[in-house]
Amino acid sequence: MHIQFLGGASGVGATCQLVEAGGRRMLVDAGVRMDGADRLPDLAALAGVPLDAILITHAHADHIGALPLVADRYPATPIYASPATIRLMEVMLGDAVRVMARRAADELELPLYDEALVADTLRRLRPLQMGAQQLPELRGVIVSAQRAGHIAGAVSIGLEAADGRLVISGDVSATPQRTILGAAVPAPRRPDLMVLESTYGARLHPNRAVEERKLAEAVAAVIERGGHCLIPAFALGRAQEVILILRAAQRDGVIPAFPIAVDGLVRSVCAAYAAIPDALTPALARHVRNGGKPFFSSSIQPVESPQQRERVIAGPPGAIISSSGMLTGGPSVWYAERLAGRPEAAIFFSGYIDDEAPGRRLLDLADAQPEARRMTFGERTLPVTCEVGRYSLSAHADGDELAAMVRAVQPRTVALVHGDPEARAALAARLRGLAEVIIPRDGQDLTIAPSARGGRRVAAPPVSAPALSTPVGGGAPINEAGLERLWAALRDGSGVQALSVRELARAWYGPESDTAAEEQMEAALGEGSAHFVALPHAPGLWRLPAPTEVRRAQASGGTRRSGPRPNTTAIQAIIDRYLAHAPDLYQRGIDPDSGAVTLRYFFPAAAAARDAEAIRQIAEEIGAPVTVWPQPHQGQMAQVALDALPEGLEAERAPALYLDEGRVELRCTGSADPQTIAAVETSFAQRTGWTLNIRVPGAAPAAAPAVDDELFAPPRGAKRSEVNFALSTARSWFGQETGCYKASADQDAGVVTLRFHFPEVARARHGAQLAELAAFVGWAVRVWPQPHQEALMRAAREALPPGLRASGAPAIQGASREVTLRAQGAASVEELESAACAFAERTGWALSVVIK
Repeated sequence: MHIQFLGGASGVGATCQLVEAGGRRMLVDAGVRMDGADRLPDLAALAGVPLDAILITHAHADHIGALPLVADRYPATPIYASPATIRLMEVMLGDAVRVMARRAADELELPLYDEALVADTLRRLRPLQMGAQQLPELRGVIVSAQRAGHIAGAVSIGLEAADGRLVISGDVSATPQRTILGAAVPAPRRPDLMVLESTYGARLHPNRAVEERKLAEAVAAVIERGGHCLIPAFALGRAQEVILILRAAQRDGVIPAFPIAVDGLVRSVCAAYAAIPDALTPALARHVRNGGKPFFSSSIQPVESPQQRERVIAGPPGAIISSSGMLTGGPSVWYAERLAGRPEAAIFFSGYIDDEAPGRRLLDLADAQPEARRMTFGERTLPVTCEVGRYSLSAHADGDELAAMVRAVQPRTVALVHGDPEARAALAARLRGLAEVIIPRDGQDLTIAPSARGGRRVAAPPVSAPALSTPVGGGAPINEAGLERLWAALRDGSGVQALSVRELARAWYGPESDTAAEEQMEAALGEGSAHFVALPHAPGLWRLPAPTEVRRAQASGGTRRSGPRPNTTAIQAIIDRYLAHAPDLYQRGIDPDSGAVTLRYFFPAAAAARDAEAIRQIAEEIGAPVTVWPQPHQGQMAQVALDALPEGLEAERAPALYLDEGRVELRCTGSADPQTIAAVETSFAQRTGWTLNIRVPGAAPAAAPAVDDELFAPPRGAKRSEVNFALSTARSWFGQETGCYKASADQDAGVVTLRFHFPEVARARHGAQLAELAAFVGWAVRVWPQPHQEALMRAAREALPPGLRASGAPAIQGASREVTLRAQGAASVEELESAACAFAERTGWALSVVIK
């Protein structure tokens, strides 16, 4: 028996496995990668190889996206899948054709296949029933299909033949969901080899019921404050779960009723579920068979047209569930672009997000400083002021559940696939003692062959491990530079190697290393290094990341944290000790890698001053920065303003919040004594830190905003030039050497805006030239007041004295115009002062260096 991994072994995407068993050849899955230039598995390996059958585990694109190409090469080969998967493949492959046609028109991208090829593929699908069976084309091979959880119709596949026993898990989920049951134990038991997915092998999922309730309550909170809430979701599986979670929470009175819009491919998949009741939970199956529509109601409506989409976004607050789940395409991108800049709105993710996906970039901004929260949608880079969050509703088993499945199946050998290096290495450590573990790469072969001791064993290609004839350290103490040398000497490039502290100490100091040497090694590792990463849930084991991971970590601004992760429970207890009395503290965020804390108050302007000493003590005790989120809770701010109205006044409309000014304006009918109004406004300011303007008939209007004194105006009577001439002139006068990276024009206002890396410095150095430009083109010229975030962080790192190395990303404090940079190493006071002066001269900002 033989298996070759054509894709999906080294990571998530393009799953495709060529299996030879009992003299028969079959292909299990044929998927695509969801992003990147190389989207296909290695189909060239199929050249000249006859196929007796194709078996499909489930209908996600990373398992079926390349199937029409394979089917075209093998027109006589039958394709087997569960009945539910067959129905869902019709929807998924049909959508894939439409997406590729749209990309071909918009981006000149060559489609992989067309509608005719998909139709031919679908005609050749045959049902694969649950349990053990013999397929006509696979004589001598018993095929077993078992429920895999994950999504409707997903199965694990077992193969038994005279030359071996093999189990391919597919994507599995042990936890029952609202639409489907959890996975059954794969068959056959005690196989020679089990190919096991490891997507979340490095994680432990939180309680699903708790996460579902948190999501429902968070969505309701967004609606209550007047915002729209977008939940990007995989069209197949996750979206249906989210719909049922919100519907049940509304039905049970956990959250109030509000409209829910369902958009994208989600609509078609929901309709397809009506045809597959046998794949659903018993309760949901009964509902469908009785003619019920579980996913739609008077308050849950599909979005059928672009015009309806516009009405949703302009209409009353509501939830929007739309594909794609990682913001790689589909209507979810359209919604995200329009909601990102609304402070009252939110975008909540609920599932797996690839590291390179746009959704990951947006999620990484969740706890970033406001100045750094910018996201590129297409060709537009927009500020992100909406709330961003994530809730764990995973459809993949976690590390404990995967280990439990291995214990139940009892394989002789386990091959870990479908996961990133950290996930596979962590799961391999967890499975030690349960089975022999192999971590194959794309393109590798595994052979089940007779063993000299009887039975069978899996023969894998040899792993090239460097032989160390002498200790790497040569007697020198271990330090950061030594860790890099040690990594270079030991690594095999896979990113999944994991070694203990003792093994690393012996490699550096020699085989006779003692406890003291191990303690020195452990201390060096704990300081943090891009070259060694602690394995989650496997204390004492350290992973050697691949070179690409190391380069990415270094490019992000220094070494990654490799020591034990912060004790978030202990940090929460410390926060409780100092801030349990704070009635307006409604959320705490703790960075799992650095331990940095973000506190969200209803009224941060007042709370930051009131709790300043407590915040300082928390930061000192946990050894990490504590930041107060600067945006207030808009719902609470509006409610307090309404509650403060004196007798005799009634709000004419909802309060208007001016975030840039820190002001609430409330237009009222009725009358009240001016002194009473003034007292209410003063009390409001003391409580919230914001200004309240109560407008009543006959009162003086609010003061007009101040004139922008940084606007370079053209001479009176100057004739405005054509817009393209104005922009091209501006770009030629202020090239990259001046730090100007973008020029734009507002034709209605007659203003050309120039964006410089460091605007304060640009105004000081180029003020006369900016005024001259305004006179020359006849447009007002404005310098965008915000600095370029990446340029500012890069300048901070470059300003460090030679003896210091940046540790983590710089923190940008917009209010104080200061950049704080944590660093490792040593530097004198004079060197630090010189660095700060040089940084201020270059950027116009202050630099604060904190040495660990």
